[in-house]
Amino acid sequence: MSNQNINISAKNITGKCDLKCSYAFKYSESNSTAKNEGVAIGITYDSRSVPPVVYNNEKYTVSKITITSPSLHTFNDNLMPGEIVVEHIPVKGGNHLKVCVPFTSSSESSPASNLITQIIEKVASNAPSQGDSTNLNMSNFNLQNIIPRKPFFAYSIENNDFIVFGALDAIPLSSTTIRTLQQIIQPFPLLMPSAPLFYNSNGPISGLQLGDGIYISCKPTGSSEEETAVEYDKNSSSFDFSNIFDSPEFKYLIMVIIGCLLFIIIFYSLSAFYNYLISDAPKLPKLPTLPKFS
Repeated sequence: MSNQNINISAKNITGKCDLKCSYAFKYSESNSTAKNEGVAIGITYDSRSVPPVVYNNEKYTVSKITITSPSLHTFNDNLMPGEIVVEHIPVKGGNHLKVCVPFTSSSESSPASNLITQIIEKVASNAPSQGDSTNLNMSNFNLQNIIPRKPFFAYSIENNDFIVFGALDAIPLSSTTIRTLQQIIQPFPLLMPSAPLFYNSNGPISGLQLGDGIYISCKPTGSSEEETAVEYDKNSSSFDFSNIFDSPEFKYLIMVIIGCLLFIIIFYSLSAFYNYLISDAPKLPKLPTLPKFS
């Protein structure tokens, strides 16, 4: 392995893993606490009876969230202002899963940037020194609002599987928020060795009901063929009927039905008009029958 940090870049992609690194999640809100660890902000996350993540047919629970500055990875040969790492542990044993999203300095905002900004501000106010802890008291803190629904990179090193989102999908933070983060923690001295980098162009599957009757089966990275199997519990449904009337499919179905009704009305109207014209047309007199010659 190289002694340089792995570079998350399109030019370093070894191959695709649209099925070999399938990532499905349905996170829930958490009443979390944050601790200033000196080189990072460590955040707890509530455990649930149903594991919120399935990665390559294995179920995972969230064990910890870490915020660092600058980023652990390099992106297109450059460090980013910071990075959030969501650590998962497998239910049945195996590799740990770490989902990483970088930060970027920007005046734009998003639900993710609002949540990260609140965390940084609360730690700066209530836990500014190493070893300090604070209850976040954020009723809306949910990883569902932080993890992008975008394509991602994936690699594995030292019994850890990594999912890393690229620089284009970084969480925007204001320059003021980034300076605040850099004032309360020091750079994280962790080397991320290089490894074969794969790319999932589909991105994660979000909103999937992850019960015992649903799983995603994929071959491990390195298989020659990509296969997937999805099994659904016959006694449950993951379809959300509350949004059916707003869905594009429902609106399209209504348009088709209206179009068919208009076609039927026009067809029968023209048919009736044609029959009316035929019935009122003048009848020609019959020609006399010619005598037959034997």
